[in-house]
Amino acid sequence: MIKHFFSLALIALFCGFCSTQVSAQASGVKPELIMYRHNGGAITPAPAVAGNILGTLKWNGLTAIGDIRTGASIKSVAESVSPGFLLSNMVFSTSGGAGLTERAIITSSGLVGIGTMNPQYHLHIVGNTHTSGRFFGRIHYDFAEPTDLPSTYIDEAYFERKSRAQLGLGANTYNNGGILTMAPGGGSLDRQLFSGGDDGLWTRSQDAGAANAWAAWQKILTSADINGNVGRLPRFTGANLGDPSSTLGNSQLFDDGTHVGIGTTSPDASSLLTVEGNTRINGNTFANGNLGLGLAPTANRLEVLGASRFNGNASVGGNLDVDLSANIDGALQVGGNTTVNANLDVELNANVDGSLQVDGNGRVDGVMIVGNPASTPGNHELYVNGSVIAEEVWVKLQGSWPDYVFEPAYELTPLTEVASFIEENKHLPGVAPAAEMAQNGLSVGEMQKVQMEKIEELFLHVIALEKRIKDLETENAALKTGKK
Repeated sequence: MIKHFFSLALIALFCGFCSTQVSAQASGVKPELIMYRHNGGAITPAPAVAGNILGTLKWNGLTAIGDIRTGASIKSVAESVSPGFLLSNMVFSTSGGAGLTERAIITSSGLVGIGTMNPQYHLHIVGNTHTSGRFFGRIHYDFAEPTDLPSTYIDEAYFERKSRAQLGLGANTYNNGGILTMAPGGGSLDRQLFSGGDDGLWTRSQDAGAANAWAAWQKILTSADINGNVGRLPRFTGANLGDPSSTLGNSQLFDDGTHVGIGTTSPDASSLLTVEGNTRINGNTFANGNLGLGLAPTANRLEVLGASRFNGNASVGGNLDVDLSANIDGALQVGGNTTVNANLDVELNANVDGSLQVDGNGRVDGVMIVGNPASTPGNHELYVNGSVIAEEVWVKLQGSWPDYVFEPAYELTPLTEVASFIEENKHLPGVAPAAEMAQNGLSVGEMQKVQMEKIEELFLHVIALEKRIKDLETENAALKTGKK
């Protein structure tokens, strides 16, 4: 009877452990809930192997009559098993839309993974993180080298709270602030960033000459620290302009994005550059548009109101208009070579000795007009309305010089025909008439050639006349001798 009762009690106890309705409780000085994994039967058990689940805690709930679902679980899986040695992890799972899903793990080496079952760091999170409270720790710089793991604790950034006195910064209404120390490692210099006062952000770098020292703090300038007028270009200011300065102020340069002014904040609307005041240029100057000196430019490429002096070469590809001043000896003074590829117009002044003064070589590749001639007939390079004074003039003729008159084949016009031509035409043969001269002008070179031709012809007539005279004298002397 007692044996039968004891057997029924053991069966009832076993059924109680196996039922989902049983609530387990452990108490005492060393309370434990132990899950014991072995393979084989209870009489002949076999050791656990890697991959075996050592135990699982589940939280179930009744979702409908006859339907029980697991909401969460914690299980341990063996990683390595040998006599006297066991490695295992802890896997945390929750129920989602697809059922029970593994969410986090603690490995046998103490690595924690959230969102990943294969953590590589002490805390390895896949996904976004948020901390509403204080964060104590370090941020590791990982540059993808497999041997540079967080266990080195070298390539990191530190967040700390410091007082300005500790950092050597000046006093401020707000004494404390936050400092970010960045130590990328790999032979780079560490750098710190401090914020907390009402004077903006400060930064400093590790002193390159001393590994454990810091260079001086530098303030990071913001728009509140930089002031200036719109359009005015800044310049560095200070008591001694020869020393480096971090203070900015207005300069003489103005740029509104379209026009630039020097010495003025109201540049001419039709010009890219306006200079208010004297300008000196020691090098070459190229102007692709109109250039006005002393006045606003109009349609001309270069306009100069006052004296102009070029100590080097000057090349003008367009018209050059010079407006003289009564107190200037020469409105345009050129100390070197000057090449003008177009017209050169000079406006004279009665009180000026010379409107155009050239101290060096001058070259005009086009037509040059001096004065205001009534007309400019023909295709000539120089037109002068007035007299020209020169110590010596060389004319290079086109064609042959009239030495052909002395050739045997030259037909000398008899004087009787010359006389008849003069009587009829009122000018020498081969010489342009006065009306043609008045209309077309006189070619000095051609006239010299014609005059030389007439002089040589005249000499031939004189020589022939002298021969006839000598023949007559000889004949006359012979006649006188015969009479005697």
